[in-house]
Amino acid sequence: MLGEKILQFRKARGMTQSELAGERLTKGMLSQIENGKAAPSMAALEYLAGRLGCEVSDLVDKKKDYTGLLSEMEALKEEGNYETIDQRLADTLPVNMDVDLVLAKLYGLYAEAGYKLRKKDRKRYADLAAEFYQANGLYVNSAKILWAYHEYCRDEWLDWKESYHTLERIRKEYTGNGLEEDTVFQLKLLLDEAIDLMALEEYTTAHQKLKSAIKLANKTNIYYQMDNIYRIAANEALRNNDGEEYLRLLKKSEQYAVFTENEASIKIMPLLRAMYHNMIKHDPSSAMAELELYSAEGMFLEPLYHLEMGRTLFGLGRIEEALISLSQVKLVDYLIHPIDIAMLQSAGIYRALCYEQMGREEEALKEIDHAEKQLRRMPKSIYYQHAVKVKKRLAEKKGTDD
Repeated sequence: MLGEKILQFRKARGMTQSELAGERLTKGMLSQIENGKAAPSMAALEYLAGRLGCEVSDLVDKKKDYTGLLSEMEALKEEGNYETIDQRLADTLPVNMDVDLVLAKLYGLYAEAGYKLRKKDRKRYADLAAEFYQANGLYVNSAKILWAYHEYCRDEWLDWKESYHTLERIRKEYTGNGLEEDTVFQLKLLLDEAIDLMALEEYTTAHQKLKSAIKLANKTNIYYQMDNIYRIAANEALRNNDGEEYLRLLKKSEQYAVFTENEASIKIMPLLRAMYHNMIKHDPSSAMAELELYSAEGMFLEPLYHLEMGRTLFGLGRIEEALISLSQVKLVDYLIHPIDIAMLQSAGIYRALCYEQMGREEEALKEIDHAEKQLRRMPKSIYYQHAVKVKKRLAEKKGTDD
């Protein structure tokens, strides 16, 4: 193992950990490297080799020297040049060799480049890297490799089941192997588990994950992503029509957004309060006041704004204006979660209601039929339930009129 070799070289030269660490590493970090609990970057490895008076190749066990290639690829990653990484490694990366630290890092970079370029053939390389790290006790490095695959499944393939299975694998393999010591990683894991579970209609389990994240943050005083955790937890209250709990969680989310100076989270708050006034309190006047505040702050989620404005105008009886706003609701690439997509698709429900109010029954039926079919393919939500009710009522109304 790399750590053992560094330890052997250090002792052979009569150096203490502090002497070897010098000014660029801490004694604690060096101790983790020597004990196999952390893997040094290539820059750190070169630094240690220099301090030990040896070559990097003396520290890593390999048949061919790929350290120069790794340094080149890590520099390209810093530049975000994943296309060049992909091209270079496709031509030079060996696949039938005993994996060492350098190759594991190259496999990880090749897999990551493939994910960024939306290529579906990289799980093999990710697994090779993860298996090496795990076999050598480098659990955090292994988890990071699997985490990249999870994000790829979720963000590019929209494969929520595979994404969640990857998170389950991370939790299973790394519980007891350092996961408990990394609170930030635990919070990330709990949050993404909850997001995936919601996409899979496992709402109760998802809510339990979010509660666990809140409990962990309060216990450790580490509040990573707490604005998002509370905001997503508020969705469960909205689903249950619990206005008091929704506002409580939204207030918490806003407090953490202000504390962490998260401008995006701060700006969206009026829009979320408008949802509360429209969907729970049925108070379009208060919703309009929030939407005017949101517009003044500068919009960055236009589809959701047009949806909420359409609902608000409909509630105020301004039907033609509502239909214009609702007609501007379009699906966008940056909203990929099924619940977000369902929310946007619910615009069709209100377009149908607008047509009904305007006496255009055939268009209303066509619109609600299309919306119900779209929402039927999404996780069952309050939007789907609403579509079913409106479709049934409009169909019964037409039958009565006939």
